[in-house]
Amino acid sequence: MDVFFNDYDSCYSESSSLDDHEYDDDDELMYGGQASCILSNLEQTIGKIDDFLTFERDYVHGDIVCASTDPSAQMGRVVNVEKVVDLENFNGIKLKNISSKKLKRVYSISVGDYVVMGHWLGKAERIVDRVSVMFDDGTTGEFTAMDDDAMPVPLSQDSFHDLQFPYYPGQRVKINVKSCFTWFCATEEHKHNEGTVCAVNVGFVYVKWLGCAPFGSETTMVIPDRFQRSEHLTVLTSFTNSNWQIGEWCVVPGFQEIFVISKTKTKVDVLWQDGSESHSLHSGSVCPVNIIDPHDFWPNQFVVEKGRYDDEENKKKWGVVKSVDASEKTVKVKWEGNGIEETVSAYELIEHTKFLYCYGDVVFGLEKSCPVGIGIGIVIGFKDGKVEVKWVAGFTSKVAPDEIIRMDKSEGLLDTPLMTHENVDPNQEKSEHDDPNPKDVLDVYESNKDCFNVPQAATCSFLSDIAARFFGSRAYTILSHFSKDDNQEESMVFGETNTASKIKENDECKDIMVSSSSKTTKKVENFEMVNNCSTHHFVDHAGKDFIGNQVKRNWLKKVQQEWDILMKNLPETIYVRVFEERMDLLRVAIVGAPGTPYHDGLFIFDIFLPPEYPQEPPMVHYISGGLRVNPNLYESGRVCLSLLNTWTGSGSETWDPKGSTILQVVLSLQALVLNKNPYFNEAGYDQQVGSVEGEKNCCSYNENVFLMNCKSILYALRNPPQHFEALVEEHFRKRCINILMACKAYKEGVPIGCAFGDEPEGQTKVTTGFKITLSKLYSKLVEAFGNNGFNCGEYA
Repeated sequence: MDVFFNDYDSCYSESSSLDDHEYDDDDELMYGGQASCILSNLEQTIGKIDDFLTFERDYVHGDIVCASTDPSAQMGRVVNVEKVVDLENFNGIKLKNISSKKLKRVYSISVGDYVVMGHWLGKAERIVDRVSVMFDDGTTGEFTAMDDDAMPVPLSQDSFHDLQFPYYPGQRVKINVKSCFTWFCATEEHKHNEGTVCAVNVGFVYVKWLGCAPFGSETTMVIPDRFQRSEHLTVLTSFTNSNWQIGEWCVVPGFQEIFVISKTKTKVDVLWQDGSESHSLHSGSVCPVNIIDPHDFWPNQFVVEKGRYDDEENKKKWGVVKSVDASEKTVKVKWEGNGIEETVSAYELIEHTKFLYCYGDVVFGLEKSCPVGIGIGIVIGFKDGKVEVKWVAGFTSKVAPDEIIRMDKSEGLLDTPLMTHENVDPNQEKSEHDDPNPKDVLDVYESNKDCFNVPQAATCSFLSDIAARFFGSRAYTILSHFSKDDNQEESMVFGETNTASKIKENDECKDIMVSSSSKTTKKVENFEMVNNCSTHHFVDHAGKDFIGNQVKRNWLKKVQQEWDILMKNLPETIYVRVFEERMDLLRVAIVGAPGTPYHDGLFIFDIFLPPEYPQEPPMVHYISGGLRVNPNLYESGRVCLSLLNTWTGSGSETWDPKGSTILQVVLSLQALVLNKNPYFNEAGYDQQVGSVEGEKNCCSYNENVFLMNCKSILYALRNPPQHFEALVEEHFRKRCINILMACKAYKEGVPIGCAFGDEPEGQTKVTTGFKITLSKLYSKLVEAFGNNGFNCGEYA
């Protein structure tokens, strides 16, 4: 603004001696000049704002990305990062477009760095500064701070002050106390008060030792001291040139002052799933992928055949991925040993759990992989089935994945001399999963009540219970006026397709097929009391003492009420067994609903009613057979549902001691958990509904779920759950042809859940990888049905 006033005063003084006409011209010139100055400054300001708002994505090695122009296409992995930066220091010096490779860190060792001494690996937990100061009288002193009070004090807190780096070259400091430091150019008798920091180094480092990599007979098992001189340590770093961030401090060779990074520009090299590479892509031309499908793979990734229930004892072969067809879910793998390349389904592979190497991982080398130097290094790349490692000794080599051992970054000090890889306990879940809102049952059952075959009384009772909580008693009155038709026959609406007509023919001859079987069957009751709960998951739970010693009258009354509700209102696709000797235990079988990837499957749950029931919700365990069929159902049997208080929820989403029932739980499991799009059950994934990424992942998830459904059918046939043996036989005897017909329709390209005329939502086709795996399962299903004496007709 001062510039505007100066220009104005200057124009005014020049025009004061002119006549009125000339004054008018100069007046116009004066204001025109001022306007021009304003516009010029405004233009500069807007330019600075534009620079500030310029969106620059930052990537590191190993990041998964997709093309910004087509997020639904194949993905890629960042394999190289090139970065240039703009710098500025507190003296106003600005440097532009400086390669990040030229930058150096203020400290040679930072907190969190991995350091090596001898054969020991550790992590720096605290840094003790060593500061060299040039005093104003020309003398130089060095300070090593064992006590913070002995260190120089900055004269001012400038805009570059950072608690992580309290000292930096060019900083003005003052000595407030008589400190213990080394004099270089003078004696202590001289008076020294103020000076300038000329160098900052690391004096001592507090190290947390993580483990030792023995190498030969010279290896010592004596743990080093935690307090070490920096010159005794070697820093284990990688990709330092690509890790610089805006606001970080750095040192530029040739300049004494410290600089701060004000702007970055990044270019990346990407290795795409199909094996092609793109180089020097601007960071804005690709987008980060936050959610990765478990059946997406990448070139140079180590994979193993997914174990099947019937060949667990067979030795699994492993290989390295050469290329991936992301749209068809097929993977070209080069198998280890025979070197054969084969295209397989992505659904038949999992990442090798012993070779989970990533860029930047710290590894311990076995003796044959590191013939020279110390066997500690860091992963810097992957190529031709090998892992590229930069060793602490300074050289780089390519090693086989079984010649190194990855260090778990969460590990502490090891008792063993060599860091060993430990697999994650499959019974330990790393994250919780969201679950559907029980209130959504209103919509689900209203639109699918024919498919679920829920008795009208049960539907009204269940919906009224939920509606009363949301809308008050008036909703109950409305629901109670549902029309009842006792003569209404069970039916299912199919589209006018060949598949539909075959299904109808199958239904007509179903009774003939059953009667012609060599085995006689009797009707399986939906609710039944049985003996022997020895195989129940909760049989040894602490609540058994409560049942054996004392049973509270209120608890007994509530359980009897639950039994009565279940007996009268269970839908035809849910079966419950209660135990005469243990009233606190139930076993439930749920049939997957039509139109979902769970159709025709049987899903078994064990339920325990605690002594505090109904003040506390029931405990539910899913009998998984080792298969993960839903985000809410773990392989370990854990069931995540807010109604069970095993996931966060509020209001009617959680257990209500006065209104919630076991019937509500089992109906929620069938309708809300085992639904048509289970992918969106995952915590936070509901935000992807309608997005390209969400629909793509949902289709892939549904394909895998149906494959898991087929495997669960095979598991049930081989290991029928106790007290449901008759159900397994009757159900699959009646539905075997439908299951095989659905498999055949899916192999022909019909979307999952649409084999019987349902309209597809989003998914328009199935992938080649899905068809490959389903073809193998199809033959196993035919064999299993035949072994159980089921007539599969033309599909056998």
